[in-house]
Amino acid sequence: MKTKFAWGGINCVLPVAAVAAGALLLGGCQKNDGSSGGGSGSAPRATATSVQKNSFQAVTSQLDAGGNLYGYLSTEQWLDGLSGKVSGLRDLFKDIGGMSQSDRADMNKVFNVVTSLIKHCGIEDISGVGMSSIMKEKDVYRSKFVLHHYAGKGTGFLWTMFGDKAHAMKGMELLPATTAVASFSDFDLGMLWSVIQKEVDNAGVPDLSKALQEAPKEFEKATGLKLADVLGSLGNEYGLVITLDDTKKFTVPMGGQESLDLPEPGIMLAIKVKSDLIFDRIDAAIKENLGDNPSLIKTDKDGLKMRTMPVPVPVSINLRPSIARSGDYLFIASSDALILEALDVKAGKKPGLKDTEEFKRMSHDMPDQGNQFSFLSEKLGKVIADVQMQAMKNNARGNPGMVSFFQQIISFGGTTTAFSVSANGPEGWVTTGNGNRNPANIVLLPLVAVPAIAAGVAVPFFTRQAVMTRQSASPMPPPR
Repeated sequence: MKTKFAWGGINCVLPVAAVAAGALLLGGCQKNDGSSGGGSGSAPRATATSVQKNSFQAVTSQLDAGGNLYGYLSTEQWLDGLSGKVSGLRDLFKDIGGMSQSDRADMNKVFNVVTSLIKHCGIEDISGVGMSSIMKEKDVYRSKFVLHHYAGKGTGFLWTMFGDKAHAMKGMELLPATTAVASFSDFDLGMLWSVIQKEVDNAGVPDLSKALQEAPKEFEKATGLKLADVLGSLGNEYGLVITLDDTKKFTVPMGGQESLDLPEPGIMLAIKVKSDLIFDRIDAAIKENLGDNPSLIKTDKDGLKMRTMPVPVPVSINLRPSIARSGDYLFIASSDALILEALDVKAGKKPGLKDTEEFKRMSHDMPDQGNQFSFLSEKLGKVIADVQMQAMKNNARGNPGMVSFFQQIISFGGTTTAFSVSANGPEGWVTTGNGNRNPANIVLLPLVAVPAIAAGVAVPFFTRQAVMTRQSASPMPPPR
């Protein structure tokens, strides 16, 4: 007979706990020689062979076995012919009462758009996904994620819009040694615009089609450039760089008499371009709005065109918004110094991120070609922790215990550093990353947190129930 406790709408079945405890005990009582309870004479386990075609070998051959995380999921049985399956769902709505002809027409348009997107994006070509993680040295975990399609497949924009072939990652040559965050990615904006046009036409919504046809005209009115010319001038690579310079500090007021000295931040966008079209238009707009403003700093030398406008700010930070054009890139940055430093790194005149010990450790044994890369330095986590700690001290004045507790939480979390590269190959996307955090913890966190929370709530409840049971079983004291 099963004994249950009904509590808050949840039935806690005691035999389940007993079985789980028994399983743990049995697992811990196996023989040290690695044999199971079957004894040395037990027959070897039979292995099964899948009768369904899948991409297991193709995916797992690119993963690292023997680590702390390893998984594969076949998706082709779900995704093959998905557009047809979704389109077939419209039959379920045919007999719904109360729908007007107009509503049914709109519903069909929605199905047409969704079906078309599924068919053309390439999601039906995904045959499987895999992931793995292995500690390759102390505090360095190598992780991999594979999004697979069979050779000859992968023609949808899901597979091509973010780069159709891995290449040397030139954006990495622009990263200063002070880089805290960097992310460069291929992205075909022209292809995105073509997809939008095609899908709007397929939708059969006249008002939407008309608005889209007017969009290039509105763009030209606002910018003075033709949309087609701008899209044609792009090199389909975009990068974001955030720097934190420890050699240059600025002071941030933290309330009252408190302040905090932080490394000077900088931010830079790098856009790969094929011509000066965008820079020249922005330069012309600056001239129209500022004229001969003496504050405007112009630079035109050694293949560099740059315009800088210093901006006074209440804190001691170097804010000089700049736009520049050099080599294959258009730069927009918080200061001209950041752009010049990036160009010096590229020219080999200054050490860059690749020369730092942190990056060398994270980039060891990583792919040297890809379509995207991202880097995160421990610097960012340290700055965030310093700001949080100072804010906590200000809010918990007179409560040293709370400050100490918060310090322990911060030290337990530590700081994160990571470097990853994603590459599009003949059989799909492969992302490889190195970091000082165990990726398995992310997967296991819900499995650990939910039972822990449940136990934290349930144990006091069962304790109270046991106490009440003993009290009710005790004989009543005689009346006085």
